[in-house]
Amino acid sequence: MSKTKSEILNDFQDFMGKYGGNYKEWEVGTSADAKNQLFNVHKFKNGTDKGLFRLAGSEIQAAEIAEFFTNLGAKGDDGVTRGAEQVYAYKRASHTKP
Repeated sequence: MSKTKSEILNDFQDFMGKYGGNYKEWEVGTSADAKNQLFNVHKFKNGTDKGLFRLAGSEIQAAEIAEFFTNLGAKGDDGVTRGAEQVYAYKRASHTKP
């Protein structure tokens, strides 16, 4: 079940604040399958890396959330991608790929 845009923004801001609130250290994006994107594309490591994803109400809403964080300095893609209703964020590490 998707969360509202405000709920997702709050979740991400709280999470990023807890693990290092400097947005320039974070990568954000949208995907149809955020878990696959994190682990297979970005080389996210479960247990050591910090990240999360949420199901937005639409691909446009997911893109707006990503854009909010890229406007604050996070790296990533903030464009609308067809079918990409999930938004994710992870703290970049030396082994992660943009």
